[in-house]
Amino acid sequence: MRIPHYLIKAPSGVYHFRRRMPVLLQAMLGRPIIKRSLQTRDIGVARDRALGLWRAYDDLHQQVRMGCMAGMSKETKLLLERLKKLGTHYRLVTRPDGTIEVEANGPEDHALAKSMIESIGDMRKEAIVQQWMREQAFSPDTTPPAAPVHNAPAPAHVPRPATPAPAPAPAAPQAIERIDRAIDGWLADIASGTIPKTLVIKRLAISEFGKFFGMKRFVHDATRVEIGKWVSHLRAQELATPTIVNKLSYLKGFLEWCKGKGFIEFPRNDSPASGHVVYKAREKRLRKKHGFKAFNDAQLKLLFAPANIKRLSSEARLGTWMGLYMGARVSEVGQLALVDFFDVDGIPCLRITNEGDGQSTKNDFSNRVIPVHPELIRMGLLKRVERLRKMGETRLFPKVGKGAINGSGDWLSKAFARYSGLILPKLDVGKLGFHSFRKTVIQTLQAAGVEAELRAAYVGHELDDEHHSSYGMDAPKQHVLDAIKKLDYPIAPDTDAFI
Repeated sequence: MRIPHYLIKAPSGVYHFRRRMPVLLQAMLGRPIIKRSLQTRDIGVARDRALGLWRAYDDLHQQVRMGCMAGMSKETKLLLERLKKLGTHYRLVTRPDGTIEVEANGPEDHALAKSMIESIGDMRKEAIVQQWMREQAFSPDTTPPAAPVHNAPAPAHVPRPATPAPAPAPAAPQAIERIDRAIDGWLADIASGTIPKTLVIKRLAISEFGKFFGMKRFVHDATRVEIGKWVSHLRAQELATPTIVNKLSYLKGFLEWCKGKGFIEFPRNDSPASGHVVYKAREKRLRKKHGFKAFNDAQLKLLFAPANIKRLSSEARLGTWMGLYMGARVSEVGQLALVDFFDVDGIPCLRITNEGDGQSTKNDFSNRVIPVHPELIRMGLLKRVERLRKMGETRLFPKVGKGAINGSGDWLSKAFARYSGLILPKLDVGKLGFHSFRKTVIQTLQAAGVEAELRAAYVGHELDDEHHSSYGMDAPKQHVLDAIKKLDYPIAPDTDAFI
């Protein structure tokens, strides 16, 4: 939110109202500029209070102009001296009902204030007061109660001319909560719907902000300025832009949860955590440049050479071959259950889903049923499935536990990373890992002329065109099978290698 020109933010975060006075008020108040604390750190509340002050000074200016044209009395001058803080006789107090109190201390001031009010006369005769009374549904002939003037704390009441009431400030948060307690409540609420790895990442990101901001401070103090300081702190640590963007996205989700609980208020689609970092196209290209690379033929020959691949355990060898022919994410391979293998229209298929115990997927497009590649069948994958079923097992990798913090494929990712680090030389630009199989499959199918719809159906990608997701149908399994048969690699796996 842009800060209006009449607001100034102090280093403490408190907003102040600042306005240059008209020439007539400058002479009256003895200073050209008025600056007053608005006693809030919320820009929305500060803006509303400042607008109320702006209208009040406009009304004062109008009254002074009227007084100057009619000739200002001695008593009125004494009243204005109090406004400019040069006199010590009176103090003006504005009531919520729109009246102004003149507070006098001591018998002498009491008498002077009473004389002043009497000399001012019946305010009901003034045109501006009559207009105000009509707007407030008062009759001009109604005699208001006498305004008593006596020693404080019973000040005299003077009807206030037609001064519009300041705009009401936004409602305060319903509850006040410290950020450390809010973090605990947020994590407890999202735990059931978040995979363990993501939950750990979110907890670390929000806790990092909480430590920088102050765990004992209140949530409603987490303003855009405070979050901006944290972003500058992350920049000073030389974190990559995607990392900062991810941390801010988690913080945004946390603040949205806090807003729902009433701990903080901000306009819709204007979270204090948004708009701090712009992920530019150049940075996206650099990230892609330094990301995972597809394997070339020479690298595949080294990885799957019989003498080399024996260094992997039998489960890791199976997962590696499946990665090469499926292009699936490592977690999708590691979480496969035996019930996920079945025939569709006579074609052996496997299912990648988030419906089973301990199973999860990246998004809705990741849930899919795909044909089992013929090379995996020749290597004995389906025979292994049948053997495990007879043994009473339920998972393709029975030795792997469920509920791992980094997902069901963490063991396979680490095993392959150690293995490939020993076999393959390190790249100058980019990196190689299990995710490289995904790029290898996609690029190989693309080079073979397989259309985008079939590639997306096989690897679980969403096509950019919204018409495909809205109106497209599931690709026929026979078409997908014909497409993946075009995966041609310079290696020859052994028959029944998985039994």
